[in-house]
Amino acid sequence: MNNFVKVHVMHCGDVKVDRRLAYRDPDLDHIPFIGQRSEEYQPWLPVSCYLIEHPKGTVVIDAGWSEDVRTRPEVHLGHAYKFCHPRLPSGQSISEQLASKGLTLKSIDYVVISHMDIDHISGIHLLADAKSFLVSEPEWNGAKSYQKARCEGVVFESFSLDPIPFGPYQLGKDLFGDGLVYLVFTPGHTAGLVSVVARVENGWLLLAADAGYSKESWNQLILPGNTSNEQQALQSLQWISDFSKRDDCVAVIANHDPSVKYGIY
Repeated sequence: MNNFVKVHVMHCGDVKVDRRLAYRDPDLDHIPFIGQRSEEYQPWLPVSCYLIEHPKGTVVIDAGWSEDVRTRPEVHLGHAYKFCHPRLPSGQSISEQLASKGLTLKSIDYVVISHMDIDHISGIHLLADAKSFLVSEPEWNGAKSYQKARCEGVVFESFSLDPIPFGPYQLGKDLFGDGLVYLVFTPGHTAGLVSVVARVENGWLLLAADAGYSKESWNQLILPGNTSNEQQALQSLQWISDFSKRDDCVAVIANHDPSVKYGIY
């Protein structure tokens, strides 16, 4: 049995946001609506999901956009449409990409939701036949009613935080109990956001979700535009920065970093 996993990086569409949503700006105390600033301040960013092939099972991290955004984006997003515009080309939904890899939804052992923002749960029903859905207990408890309503019909297991060797608080979950995939508590952007540390062939890979939006975030300690707790967000970014400097760190990947391309680690 391999003592490492394979991680597939997939972009399940894109999202147009104001730069202030990704990078805190002390000169701008609010996040502008889409269209309020020029295009240079409102880029299209990827919405990433990940497939992890573990010797004991298959894991999907986050769900990307629902296919509904192709035909009725304003209805699907509701109020969020003022702050983010979705784009989902044909073949890029999470279920379409898994099918292109020859995987059935029933073969997915775990769907892990890093946090409950709309671009991470929008496509959750595309994965409805997966075996198990996980979200951290503090994230589920802190989620708003409308976020939970988007997941209606999907049964989540909210996992408690156990001691692990990674993270700013060294709390999370060893997913398979063998030290190959850790769900790492990195709060601050939301109350229970988890990053993922996976042992790939050449070292450790860190999937940082939205704890930071690119290397710029953790290299310069720039907070996300929205935070539930600024101090926790800063601690999480500092830990990511420190982890990125480890000799055995293969890469740190943020969910919305346009410099990150499709690939396998």
